[in-house]
Amino acid sequence: MAGRGSGQHVLDEVGGAWGAALGPCPGAQQCRGGGESASDAVFRELRELVEAVSPAIGLFEGYARFMEVVHGSHTLGSRLGFLQHEVLVDLDRTLREETGADEDDTLPTLVAGQLSWVHGTLMGRIAQRMLEGAEPGPASREALVLLDDMEAVLGEQVLKYAVRDA
Repeated sequence: MAGRGSGQHVLDEVGGAWGAALGPCPGAQQCRGGGESASDAVFRELRELVEAVSPAIGLFEGYARFMEVVHGSHTLGSRLGFLQHEVLVDLDRTLREETGADEDDTLPTLVAGQLSWVHGTLMGRIAQRMLEGAEPGPASREALVLLDDMEAVLGEQVLKYAVRDA
């Protein structure tokens, strides 16, 4: 079983943090409130993690070494890829359930893909900056700007999809 300081633990925390915005409330940092869309919840949760300089999204001293280990391990690299795919599938399923979308409806899949892009782009940029030797605080501030930019390029159909009843 993976220990608290292991790479597996960090990978599991990343998946848990991502699911907290949309998944069931038990264990989540915050539940999605009434009137909040799926993307609002994802952006809120990611901003909270970035502002907190959370290790769950790679903002910690030693992250560069951690990523070297991940890249050098087929098992951890595969687990990370599987986790990303699992999050996308779970998000698609959650959006379908919440909106009552038919199996033929592609919109939940497209919205899930866009929100997964936001998450992946944020994580990739944080990883890049930490590998370049950035300190967690400045990398966090840069990540907040990136989140704002990504939110600005998404259209209303994504931003206002799956709004919870008030």
